[in-house]
Amino acid sequence: MRRLGSISGASKKSWLCVLALFFIGGMIFSVSASEQPYQSYIFNQWGDPVPTPIPYEPVEVISGEQLGIGAFNNPQDLFVDDAGNIYVVDTKNNRIVHLDRDFTLLRVITEFELAGVTETFNGPSGIFVDEQGTMFIADTDNERVVQLDSAGSLERIITFSKPEGLNIEFTQFLPSKLVVDPVGRIFVAARNVFDGLMEFNVDGEFMGFVGAPAVRPSVYDLFWNRFATKEQRERRSLFLPIEYTNVTLDSVGFIYAVAKDEVRRLNPTGLDVLQREGQWPIVGDIQPPADVNDSFFRDITVSRNGIYHVLDSERGRVFTYDDRGNLLYVFGSKGANIGSFSRARSIANYGERLFVLDEQRGQITVFDPTEYARLIHLANHHYMLGNFAESNEAWNKVLVLNNHFPLAYDGLGMAHIRQRDYASAMEYFRLANNREYYSKAYAHYRKDVIERNFLWILLGLIALITAIVFWIKWRSKRPQQKAIYDSSAVHGWRRFFGGLRYALHVVVHPFDGFWDLKYEERGNLPAATTILLLASLSLVFLKQYTGYLFNYRDVTEINILSEVVTSVVTFLLWVVINWALTTLMEGKGTFLDIYTATAYALTPLILINFPITIWSNYMILNEGAYYYFFYGLGIVWSGLLVFFGTQVTHHYTPGKTLWTCVLNLVGMGVVVFLGLLFVNMFSMLAEYATTVYREIVYRL
Repeated sequence: MRRLGSISGASKKSWLCVLALFFIGGMIFSVSASEQPYQSYIFNQWGDPVPTPIPYEPVEVISGEQLGIGAFNNPQDLFVDDAGNIYVVDTKNNRIVHLDRDFTLLRVITEFELAGVTETFNGPSGIFVDEQGTMFIADTDNERVVQLDSAGSLERIITFSKPEGLNIEFTQFLPSKLVVDPVGRIFVAARNVFDGLMEFNVDGEFMGFVGAPAVRPSVYDLFWNRFATKEQRERRSLFLPIEYTNVTLDSVGFIYAVAKDEVRRLNPTGLDVLQREGQWPIVGDIQPPADVNDSFFRDITVSRNGIYHVLDSERGRVFTYDDRGNLLYVFGSKGANIGSFSRARSIANYGERLFVLDEQRGQITVFDPTEYARLIHLANHHYMLGNFAESNEAWNKVLVLNNHFPLAYDGLGMAHIRQRDYASAMEYFRLANNREYYSKAYAHYRKDVIERNFLWILLGLIALITAIVFWIKWRSKRPQQKAIYDSSAVHGWRRFFGGLRYALHVVVHPFDGFWDLKYEERGNLPAATTILLLASLSLVFLKQYTGYLFNYRDVTEINILSEVVTSVVTFLLWVVINWALTTLMEGKGTFLDIYTATAYALTPLILINFPITIWSNYMILNEGAYYYFFYGLGIVWSGLLVFFGTQVTHHYTPGKTLWTCVLNLVGMGVVVFLGLLFVNMFSMLAEYATTVYREIVYRL
């Protein structure tokens, strides 16, 4: 009995362990099943990604094996017509697979009849189907476009022959993607063609190129091209435009084309009319990590409400923009989970449903929008129609799901500005980081405030003008006797405040002022140091408190101590290098003379930075020219005073002073470079010592 009892107890323990494992496993699997295979995000006003709710979730995966026709082999294109029929270009299998909207296989097209001879495809890579069901297939390796009717019978074959007198560099016609506009013109994106889309008329005749991407050589390319030899320039790329990787058609017949990191919307004449009113350029990820390549746009699809989805094959993401170029959301990733991709190749939509073709896996992932995406689409739709009440209702629901969505705040700001609630509109536009409309709302708000308080403002101006007039008269009645300054008779606080006050004389009479600073000791070290600190603080004050309309800095990242230390170190570096150079160049100034003169030269920064910073909070964008003028004036004025101070202090000619200042800047650059080099070498040495120490410790 004891033996049976012990066995029973062990069995109980075993069963409890098994149940516990199942429970824990169930929790793990339930959590992993609910997790999405990717993160969705948008960018904040500083370009950093901010997580958002998932806009699209995968609902189904379609593969050739499921359809019973064998695996897709390197499929290159996907097209969904207005009835929801799906066409897959199965490239390596040389076939077109046709499915209905319920993903039921309708047919597989592998051949057609041409003059009684059976023809097959050879590496097809693109397809377009018009409203009548006519198929236009880019039969790439056969160097032709095949046009089949809805039954799959051949209608015609379009080839390319070089027109006489036309300078075309490519030798092969390799059509990759294509669209057909409502009037029957065929636009082909061909491989190794950098002149834009190839246009064929309704008769299949080549008419020329449209929509050539702009040539955008980098500054690096332009710089080195100036110094390269003829042979080097010939070996380098000739700044050719990027070839289009894909094209699609919107509901009004305009062509959307993508080329690596560029999206264009081409009207019937080939001009780019894409709106780019969003805060960020339409280039995919703004600041990709250092170990990740930039986005590469492979395909694009457009819905009827003007929203377009761009497929980034490099990072496996879908970037969605509205018709004005505002980023709505980003989703997708590279990986092995459902909803992520190995090598995304093509994207298409049917209504709000999205289809993404994975070239490497040979499958189509079907995505349905979540409530978050539906609300964004609904709000955008009502906004386009001018139904602002309905749009605001949808935007408020979006903010419940994501209170960091700038476009929702933008829409609410538009509604409040139409209701003449300018204060609320300003708040919403600031949250949306929409400076243009914030300025418009503030202009109306400022006008209302002035009109309500006009009497008090007028009385204040009269009082101010009266005070100035009385002060001028009082000053004019005082005896004007210029006493000879005796520095030995002035001590303590009088000397300190006298030195500060004399800075006002220096900024308007630089030659006399700098001469008196040195030879009559009108300046002093405490006053110069105070001016230096005030100038440094004025720069911090300007960065921190400049009005929203003109302040593009992230003020939360500003470290006051770090900013002041940086300014002071830069100042001291200038003084030290100046003293070292002028000692070798027969300069007459001592280190203290250079320090004092340079510090006094910074006075315009104090006189200008503080007032314009306060003033900028009461200006609108149209008045920004005044802000930037005075901001630049302070810098130029201080720069000229540094120049004059160097000239007077060292008894230099203007030419020698200019040469000294240039050498001073070069010397500062050399010192900074050597300092960074030393820090880098020291960090490498410290890392090496740490590694050796760890090896010794581990081996012991």
